[in-house]
Amino acid sequence: MSVKPINYDIVFEPNLTSFTFSGKEKITVDINGITDRLVLNAVDMKIKSCRVGLLSAKTRLNEKKEELEIILPKKIKGKAEIYFEFEGILNDKLAGFYRSKYTVDGKEKYLATTQFEAADARRAFPCWDSPEQKATFDISFVIDKSLTAVSNMPIIEEKVTGDKKFVKFDRTPIMSTYLVYLGVGEFESIESMLGKVKIRVMTTPGKISSGKLALDYAKRFLDFYQKYFKIDFPLPKIDFIALPDFASGAMENWGAITFREAGLLYDEKLTSTATKQYIAEVVSHELAHQWFGDLVTMEWWNDLWLNE
Repeated sequence: MSVKPINYDIVFEPNLTSFTFSGKEKITVDINGITDRLVLNAVDMKIKSCRVGLLSAKTRLNEKKEELEIILPKKIKGKAEIYFEFEGILNDKLAGFYRSKYTVDGKEKYLATTQFEAADARRAFPCWDSPEQKATFDISFVIDKSLTAVSNMPIIEEKVTGDKKFVKFDRTPIMSTYLVYLGVGEFESIESMLGKVKIRVMTTPGKISSGKLALDYAKRFLDFYQKYFKIDFPLPKIDFIALPDFASGAMENWGAITFREAGLLYDEKLTSTATKQYIAEVVSHELAHQWFGDLVTMEWWNDLWLNE
């Protein structure tokens, strides 16, 4: 018996005051065989409810194995829809769905962002968290109306109700869980176009003027790679997001690349020539991943060298 995820449809509601988030999820799967038990990945979350189709299901979370077992009252097969309601923590571990602190005019503020490689998407939503288990993703948010949401694809719907707004993103192509991106905060941006592809650099408030060099690099390198690979960039937009708290140099989330601020932001008066070169190297490296790793992905992590 095997299970193949086809689509994840998820609505996230992060709270930047309590550092928690809630989620509602529908996973469409294809079950090859007959079973009354399904096992996927989840950790550091509370499952509030689960059903498969119309069948109410029990769940058992094994924190040590980072596995979530779904126990059904009868056996099923073929295509099925799994529904979850869950809660999690916007942690301070720089992994999964986490919080990042920054200061504006002496006031501490927070944004929510993600780092899923290699196996931390399971901290944000129940999933088959393995690179070969590709599926499409429909991501939505319910957030404070003053905030900006970012994900892998462009926004297709935005609706304000009271102090909140609902933001829905377009469906992704098939992709691995570790490349999904979720971002919520007070972002500023500058943008440019290359053909039909929108290119944006995004920062926390007051820093966007330092993103001009990276935007220029991104446009030039994207043009080069499309011609060199003879494959157009497969998404309608790509964001370059500078984060105050970030564990690695950068992360190639498909269409929403994240960076340490030092790897993306450049001030002509303060930044060294060596740093200018470093920004070029990191931007070009992460852009190459949009084809090597994102469009074409290794089956398992023992072939990570194919990406790098």
